[in-house]
Amino acid sequence: MVLQLFTKSAEAKLMHTMEDIRDQTDGWQAIHFHLSNLLEQYKSEYQVKIAINLIHDLLRSFNGYIFVMADSSIIVLCYGLDAPLRSKLIFQLRYLYMDDPLAYTDTGQENPEFCTIYHLNQDWSTFLDRCSLLMVSTRQQLPVIELEEELPPPPPPEVMVPEEKPKPPPATPPKKKELSLSVLAIVERDLDHADLNRVIRRQAVCAIKANVPPRRVFDELYINIAHLRQMLHSEVDFLSDRWLFKYMTYILDQRMIALLRHNPSRYLGNPVSLNLNVRTLLSPAFAEFDAAIKPAAKIAVVIEIPIVDVFADMAAFVTARKEVQKLGYRVCLDGLSTESFTSINREKLGVDLVKVQWNADRQSDLGTIENRDMIAAVQATGTNRIILCRCDNKNAIQYGQALGISLFQGRYLDKILNPNAKIEN
Repeated sequence: MVLQLFTKSAEAKLMHTMEDIRDQTDGWQAIHFHLSNLLEQYKSEYQVKIAINLIHDLLRSFNGYIFVMADSSIIVLCYGLDAPLRSKLIFQLRYLYMDDPLAYTDTGQENPEFCTIYHLNQDWSTFLDRCSLLMVSTRQQLPVIELEEELPPPPPPEVMVPEEKPKPPPATPPKKKELSLSVLAIVERDLDHADLNRVIRRQAVCAIKANVPPRRVFDELYINIAHLRQMLHSEVDFLSDRWLFKYMTYILDQRMIALLRHNPSRYLGNPVSLNLNVRTLLSPAFAEFDAAIKPAAKIAVVIEIPIVDVFADMAAFVTARKEVQKLGYRVCLDGLSTESFTSINREKLGVDLVKVQWNADRQSDLGTIENRDMIAAVQATGTNRIILCRCDNKNAIQYGQALGISLFQGRYLDKILNPNAKIEN
């Protein structure tokens, strides 16, 4: 038996399954996700499919069942599920709906009403009563979500580019070209014909708690500039001029969202974040991207806006931020240093998340003035609203946890999640 999905007459099929395992309940668990209690904007068909995709991705190797009830709630019946993976499953679904009070309370605490766990060797009668109530609700003709009776495809593997054999350096290294307007025109032409699939990377943002393995929350999708330059066989120094580079990132943004718009199942099947500048968010290209994405899928997309865009034009940032949030996306303020983080107010800026760069120079002594300021800023921002990024070693994780931060990103986590990867983010 493999993991099976039931979306039609799920209540009846659940009752039949319960009868089948009545005499061998050891090892069986049921998790009832009470998604029927979500706000209406989070209960569409597409959002249910995203939740199913997350469940299937985590439990694909287990024997069990996924039942989508008529009231939009989901019941997972699984054999041999260990406690760490169960916690990871609950956490990922909870974070998918993080803006709904069913997932987290106003104080940022996990809402216990999000789901109920049943160990069937002990809770058989209690769970059977719950199943019976669901059958009664179905007979009262609750709205039924009609989904195709099939499991979603597994998420695509990370895009990897085979490592090239090192070439001997030339006798005289070629001089890098500056990114002038004329050279930019050549690069822009080359980008029109480039296969950006080859240079799109994924880097996980993970939640980490004490003595628990990292749990993937979402993946940041981005274009690796170094590999792009290599692919284009370009001698251009993309970083030689800040403003011309900013223009080039705008071009890349346009290509990126066009690529995602035409391949949503490949790139947007699981929660992701996209690093886009304000100009892109206010462009017709983003409007086309948004029109192609199902409204319910947008809760699984985080838009990362660089802090430099906020300082460059606050009015444009506020306009863009309000617009994308109204459309259903979440917004993360990206590029904060440990110093700038203590100077901003997340709620006043209206963003859902902030991303702070790990500073290896920070002392582990939390009693310093700088670290006391950091702790106060973390508490004011919300411990589950901060991502500490560029975590290249264990010290970064330990420092962030000491401050109260629970979300992390960086090469140290890449190695834990995918120790055999040949390409480094």
